[in-house]
Amino acid sequence: MSDASDLDEAQHTLSGNPSDEESYDTRRPRYSSDEEEDDDENDDELRRDGFVVDDDEDEEEEQPRRKKKKKRRRHLEQSTELLDEEDLALVAENTFGVREPTPRLKRLKRGRGRRASDDEDNELRAELDDLMDTNESPGADYADELPRRDIVQDDDLGLFGNEESDGEVDDYRAARRAERRGHADSRNAHLDTAYADEEARGDEVQAGAHERTGAMASFLAEGMDAIDDDTWMELQDIFGSGEEYAFAMEAPLADRDLSREKTLADVFEPAELEAKMMTQRDEDIRTTDVPERMQMRATGAESLRPLSEDEIEEETTWVMRQLHSWLTRQEARRGREPKSEWDTDNADTSDEPLLFQHADFTNERFLAAVLSVLKLLSQDFYEVPFIARHRREVFVTVESGSDVQGEEPPTREWLSMDDLWKLYDFDLQFRGLLAARRHLQNMVRRLKGEGVDDSTREISHEDEAYASELIASASGVEDIIDVTEWLQTHYADAIQKWSRERAGVKRAQNLGLKERAKRNGTDRFVERFGITARQVGDNISTPGRHPVSSDASELPLDAARALVGTELVSPDIALKAAKATFASMLELDPQLRRFVRAYCDEHVCVVVRPTDKGLREVTHDEHPAFAFKFLKQKPVAEFMGSAQFIELEKAVHDGLLRMQLSLSGEYRFDNHDLRTDDAVFSEDRDRSARAVTVLLDEHVRSSAYGDVAAAWDAVRSEALFAAVRDHLLPQMWRETVQKLHQQAFDYVADACRRSLEQRIDVQAAQTSSMRAGKKPRVAVVAGGGFDASSRGALRVVVVDEHGTCSEDFSADSMRMQSSGALTDGDGVGVLRGMLERQRIDVVAVSGMALQTRRLFADVQSVVNEFCSHTGDDILVTYASDEVARLWWDSDAARAELPQLRKEERYCVCVARTLQEPAAGYATLGRDLLHLTLHPSQRSVDQSLLFIVVERALVNVVSKIGVDINDLAQHVHKQPMLQYVSGLGSRKAHAILSRISGGHDLESRSDLIVRRLCTRTVFVNCASFLRVNPPVMDVLDDTRIHPEDYDLARKMALDALDIEDDVEDDNRRGRKRADGPSRYVAEVMRRSPEKLDELDLVKYAEELKRLLDVHKLETLKAIKHELQHPNEDPRGEFVPPDDAHVLRMLTGETVGESLKEDGSTMVSGTIIRVQPRFAIARLDSGMEGFIGVANIADYRVEEASDELAPGQAIVAVVKRIDLEKMSLDLSMRKSDIDTACGRAHDLVPDPARVDPYFDTDAETVLRERARAVQKKTTARMRSIPHPLFKPLNGREAEQYLATRPRGDCVIRPSSRGMDHIAITWKVGDNLFQHIDVREENKPHENALGLSFTVGELSYSDLDELIALHVDPIMRKLDEVKRNPKFYDPESDPLYASEPLSDALGPNDYSQEFRDKRLSLWEKRVTRHLDTLAQSTGRGAYCVSLSLAKPGALVLSFKPTPDYRSIIKWTARVEPNEYKLGERGRYPNISGLINGFKMMQTKNVKPREESRESREPRESRSGRSGRSGRWGGTSSWNAPQSQSQWNSTSSRGWN
Repeated sequence: MSDASDLDEAQHTLSGNPSDEESYDTRRPRYSSDEEEDDDENDDELRRDGFVVDDDEDEEEEQPRRKKKKKRRRHLEQSTELLDEEDLALVAENTFGVREPTPRLKRLKRGRGRRASDDEDNELRAELDDLMDTNESPGADYADELPRRDIVQDDDLGLFGNEESDGEVDDYRAARRAERRGHADSRNAHLDTAYADEEARGDEVQAGAHERTGAMASFLAEGMDAIDDDTWMELQDIFGSGEEYAFAMEAPLADRDLSREKTLADVFEPAELEAKMMTQRDEDIRTTDVPERMQMRATGAESLRPLSEDEIEEETTWVMRQLHSWLTRQEARRGREPKSEWDTDNADTSDEPLLFQHADFTNERFLAAVLSVLKLLSQDFYEVPFIARHRREVFVTVESGSDVQGEEPPTREWLSMDDLWKLYDFDLQFRGLLAARRHLQNMVRRLKGEGVDDSTREISHEDEAYASELIASASGVEDIIDVTEWLQTHYADAIQKWSRERAGVKRAQNLGLKERAKRNGTDRFVERFGITARQVGDNISTPGRHPVSSDASELPLDAARALVGTELVSPDIALKAAKATFASMLELDPQLRRFVRAYCDEHVCVVVRPTDKGLREVTHDEHPAFAFKFLKQKPVAEFMGSAQFIELEKAVHDGLLRMQLSLSGEYRFDNHDLRTDDAVFSEDRDRSARAVTVLLDEHVRSSAYGDVAAAWDAVRSEALFAAVRDHLLPQMWRETVQKLHQQAFDYVADACRRSLEQRIDVQAAQTSSMRAGKKPRVAVVAGGGFDASSRGALRVVVVDEHGTCSEDFSADSMRMQSSGALTDGDGVGVLRGMLERQRIDVVAVSGMALQTRRLFADVQSVVNEFCSHTGDDILVTYASDEVARLWWDSDAARAELPQLRKEERYCVCVARTLQEPAAGYATLGRDLLHLTLHPSQRSVDQSLLFIVVERALVNVVSKIGVDINDLAQHVHKQPMLQYVSGLGSRKAHAILSRISGGHDLESRSDLIVRRLCTRTVFVNCASFLRVNPPVMDVLDDTRIHPEDYDLARKMALDALDIEDDVEDDNRRGRKRADGPSRYVAEVMRRSPEKLDELDLVKYAEELKRLLDVHKLETLKAIKHELQHPNEDPRGEFVPPDDAHVLRMLTGETVGESLKEDGSTMVSGTIIRVQPRFAIARLDSGMEGFIGVANIADYRVEEASDELAPGQAIVAVVKRIDLEKMSLDLSMRKSDIDTACGRAHDLVPDPARVDPYFDTDAETVLRERARAVQKKTTARMRSIPHPLFKPLNGREAEQYLATRPRGDCVIRPSSRGMDHIAITWKVGDNLFQHIDVREENKPHENALGLSFTVGELSYSDLDELIALHVDPIMRKLDEVKRNPKFYDPESDPLYASEPLSDALGPNDYSQEFRDKRLSLWEKRVTRHLDTLAQSTGRGAYCVSLSLAKPGALVLSFKPTPDYRSIIKWTARVEPNEYKLGERGRYPNISGLINGFKMMQTKNVKPREESRESREPRESRSGRSGRSGRWGGTSSWNAPQSQSQWNSTSSRGWN
């Protein structure tokens, strides 16, 4: 690999985007499909002819051959121009021998020379499905194609023959190489026929080649042997040999592409080829001798390279560090007492498996166990199931100090199956670290000029040593990325030069940090900072290592003047640029990044606040985001062991919440003003950066004193702060979010895996009379949710023990006469007849609706009656249909069972899942993710999730193993094969395609002999593939690995106390046909108990002494397998309980969607009403009982008084009857209010929120929501009065705007349910709103029996209007008739100025009201000024109040020269006018006289003119009382100014 390519590959690896096209062995050549087809057919001929060409000779011949090709190609390009179109057409007809190599895929190869036409596309597409069924061995070329992992490597297991067979394999491989070279030569025969034939064929072949050449010979190549010489000569005389156009036989490349044979890529879409697993990557996976799942997780060749011993040691150390950190956080979380019920429920610690329970970092045995497992994973490429079963000795040890005579010593299992999978994941992560480090080292070597020219060295020796030191100390991919970015920035010119050279095109050059600094001159200024970024990093690791230089003699701003130029136009800009440059250098330093990263990992917290959208939508505790709607400084460690962060990310993505990471430890949000959140978030970012800067600031400050030193310290500190705030912390936040997301994903994925494993880790349904391990014959009765229009509502299907449908029928009823029906249902007799004709072990009942419960009772009655007469043992049970619902109408189901309707396919799938749960769920493939496994499963990457979820199938299939011959015969079981250790979908399909159609395996060795798999794959999968019947060896039908066959045979001989003497067998006439394990068969069949007499401990010690291998655990496993062959270790099938059945039929879960604590509200429809109760049907199909006492809080005589069929209701669940699968409901308002009470409580329920939830913030929001709710609820009131309108204040004004003055409306009040409001029209665009308090209300929604307005009370609304509103209107009419009344809007002076022009249209907004008030004040002031100037004395007038509709304003100008207007407000009551505290006047004349008397007595009125208006705070501070009008008044404040005395003596106008 070139250095430039190494750089690109390094960048690609660090970016985290693995290439799908990389494979383990990139040196493997590519061959065409016609070569592969002829491989097996020509094996014997190759050995006979001795057609072998050495690799060295082939390489020497390759160079002159290329020269000849180029020479002929140039000749052809020139000579083609001499041919006309007719000649070229004739040449095209005879160029059948000149063609491109056919594609690798076999079954689509056409005859030689046939040109693919567009009409053949349909044939290609029709054959695509048959391509996978080829009889060619996909592993035929394994030995040659895998130089690192071939069959003939050291056979430490003794599985692959002796030296003789190894020699045969070598001969075979040599012949295969020779054959490929022969094919390569024959493809170039048109360039130099003699050259190819003389070199590649024997004398007989050469002679034939010289005699029969040309296009005709190529066309008839396959039938040449049937043509004699005379016939051949006659053909040449008639048609010619085609040599006339030999110079044009090879057309230019562009022309040849037009006539080349089409490949699959030309016909099919890439997605379709990928779905059919027909891409080149799929072929590489099939042929590579590495387990498929290990290849699928690979990110490149590095991921499939066996690690060295040194790398294994390093990996073990790295894994131990990761484990220690991970376990420390886990123990800290588990050790913390739950702060709330929510904390306990959402942590799921009870179901979460405890990983590495026996981890002991001080125990050498634990360390050795981890090291050994990593070796098996990284060097031998053994999968987890194989290690867990056949390498138990590496992680199970005998307890030290145990000396139990005659008994097996106690052992300690250091690692569980889940622990092994965790190490499997750690191994992948470490390989990613190795790949990143290797690519970085390649970059450093390229910068050194290594392998090119020392004169091209780009990196300095100091930087090289620094980079090497950082690489050696890197503990994670993040550290590698830091060094990579540091190099890419400092040596951007050189790296971009490599990229341009490799790309071969000119690109715009992006200047690196150093180049930019050199261009603008800031590099020289940064040198005056007294310390470099690297020295700052050194000071962090070693404080005081590089003191800050303090020899600066001028201030930074003065020094920056030297930088002023074309780019930096002022000293300030130059100084800012220098600080930015130094900040960029600081943030790129790897040591500084490591320090900040470590600090953030320990101290970072998460702060969450809702957005405006979140405030509107996340309002109740049932919302998924409510629990973390407000989070104040939650440590990131607290997110461990839950999926909360994924839900938080989703809420942030949906715009509901805002999340920010913080180091400040402070929470300064104003819960009363959420609009300030943006500012607080910004301030918190600065505080977080300052918290880190404080820790680093000492490393950039000098020890000098003085103004100059302080100024330079400030510049360095500012640059450091900018580096932390703008660069380092944002990067750390991104990394932290990625870690939290991965942590939450791991939790969700493992929870999904465990959920699926619980469903399939169950044995087949069996009766007590069945033999262990035998599959039951199942009859499935399904109903509920099916279309009954054509064949009936019920479907009955009988499935035999092989999963094949043997009988099916439909019916409408299974109700027996004794069950309440007049006659038996039409299905009862048919079901009885079926039970009599066939042996049925299990009758399963399933369905999609709650009516299935009644069907189950009917079927159980029929089967029980039948068993009581026959004595048969038949199990009747509910059966889960979650697999059937996904499979019954799929393409795979229709293809497998085309003769059945989808309802029957549904039943077949239910039966198969009962017979073998693993096979049933494996049929779904990726549709497994459509099952409900975890609430957060839809929020994570589905491809990555499936990789983890399928481990459940791998674990279970590895427990039970599979009968490979049985799989070949039954299609529905075949998906299980891909989950066998070492295999996958591609390798499994390749094996099945070879053994289907009656080509059963006779022994496990056939996997190698017939080249069905390679060595490593065979070792991984052999023990999990049973061969039944075992033709060659009885051990092939057990879970004993072939490497342990000798141990099993030895144990059998010792148990029988005989020796296996071949000569003695021959002398006695015993036949060897009994097989090499005949004694094993005898022990298994007759006396398995004799194995208990063996001393396995001593046997293991002897093996350790002789062979230096630990085999005690293996011996135990062999003994158990021989005594209990193929025993299913899974738990027994248990019929589902009522809660499970309820969830299957309705989707409701007790304890989650249904609770008996009175908190669950449901909706439904009344379907039946009786006097004392009613029945409602819920949306889920369940029925609810509503007693007459639970209909309302008040007494209800009969249910029909309140309820009717078809009525929609909302009720509360009071009780759950699982036996009847029904509910007791309550519609009482008090119960509903209690269920909804949580939303009305000001403080949220602690059990439903996160421990770090900000309850104060939520309380404030609920207070506001309660106030808004009051207004909303009030508007929903309905008052029985003709004047009532459900309007608010503005709507009431708009309604009255066109109505006569004095009209009024009664409307709801925003003050609550005990208030109403009356709005009446005082004048044009002037309305008074009267608050009325209701008294003596019978209940909350009822109208009060009396009403109070201020201090006045009324018995009803009509009296209130007649005695309160109407009198006020008459009083105002009286005022308008007084000569002192002034209306600013009807003043003739302004007749030329229409009010609409001055104010605009009335939109009932506050702006319009302010404009109108301003206009009134101006006109009143002008009116009084005019009146005072004309009379030469004071003037006054009376007008309506705009600020307080329904009141009067008395405006007074004491003298013509007085600068302002004095105003008094008079209230209008039904029978009087009120002025001040004591002034009460029956008519308008009395009011005016009283006003004059108050002025005469020097009583100062409240001044409200716009010119002299005081601040509201000062007015309210002096007020003695709050008036009913909503403002404050000072009615009788004493006045001491002398001008009032003079005013009274002058008189008023």
